[in-house]
Amino acid sequence: MSAIDDSRKFDVAIVGGGPAGTATGIALQNIGVGRVFLAEAGSYSKPKIGESIPPDTRKLFQRLNIANAFEQQDHEPCLGSFSSWGSAQLGFNDNLFNPYGAGWHLDRRRFDRFMADQFKQRGGHLACETRFASVSVEHNTPYPLQLSFDDQPPVRCRFVVDATGQSAIVARRFGAQPKMQDTMLSIAAYFDCKDTDLNTLKLTLLEAIDLGWWYCASIPNNQLVVSLTTDAHIAKEHGLKDPRNWFALLNQSAHVAERVHSLAPPAHLHYWKTPSSLLNPPAGNGWLAVGDAASCYDPISSQGVYKALATGLKAAHAIADWLDNKPTTLAEYRQYIGNEFINYLSQREYFYQQEQRWHEAAFWQQRRAS
Repeated sequence: MSAIDDSRKFDVAIVGGGPAGTATGIALQNIGVGRVFLAEAGSYSKPKIGESIPPDTRKLFQRLNIANAFEQQDHEPCLGSFSSWGSAQLGFNDNLFNPYGAGWHLDRRRFDRFMADQFKQRGGHLACETRFASVSVEHNTPYPLQLSFDDQPPVRCRFVVDATGQSAIVARRFGAQPKMQDTMLSIAAYFDCKDTDLNTLKLTLLEAIDLGWWYCASIPNNQLVVSLTTDAHIAKEHGLKDPRNWFALLNQSAHVAERVHSLAPPAHLHYWKTPSSLLNPPAGNGWLAVGDAASCYDPISSQGVYKALATGLKAAHAIADWLDNKPTTLAEYRQYIGNEFINYLSQREYFYQQEQRWHEAAFWQQRRAS
């Protein structure tokens, strides 16, 4: 490895500046871990898909000591949800009765920028537009890990955190591999509700159909996001990546279609894989993974940001202990990730078992078998 100036040497380097990476960095700063570097491939300037987070996320903001600052961000409230699941009738879950109050519809670009700013304000070193390239190890030195980046100088560190999402590109360099439990595809469109009253209902809507399930939610700037989650082979068979076919199927829905009536069909669609997977292992000597890099959950769980913050908090203590020559906490972190994934699978199975209307449909047969 090449010689590196002391200013490029850190106790911890985090790769990935989404909520999991920044939460880990904030938590590390809060408990006094000295020099922390965070590499973000982007610049927090591109639009991102909005996301709803549950009311009890407030507990995690409090543990990160950012609850008051987050409240001042004034994200749109999420007052509850409707769902047509297991029945054609709509059920209602009202956050009014939740002890933590309403949840939120996040503006993800603004939220991710906020988290990065909180990390910087605590003394963290944030490097935007810094894309990870490789990691190498040199034993018997104070800073044994060297991270290299595209078009940026390398850094050295004692511990590295993989917060790169589903790709887990850092953990894979240490030999870790995701174990797939299930994989689906979400296909989404954004609808501009300007000059309409279609976006006044601040409730998410979930509707099961024979091919999968629809999700509809308000997002910032007076928009609605509507997504269909299904299997890739079903999407191909029905041509659902074509906006015309996707919109025609949407208009056949019993409830979601009412939320977008009078709106024009989308010009284009967005789609991405939505796996259920567990990284094996999620941590090793000198490294660990957080958020979706450690485990991916079905979007039906609505746990993406919540899991990112929770694993970041848990990881920070494991890292601090490892740096203090107490490696057993890292083993406890591995166990925590595994146990949480088992609990998630149990809840997911229960949820899909509640829908019994389409026994012959391929999508539901697959969910019951996985």
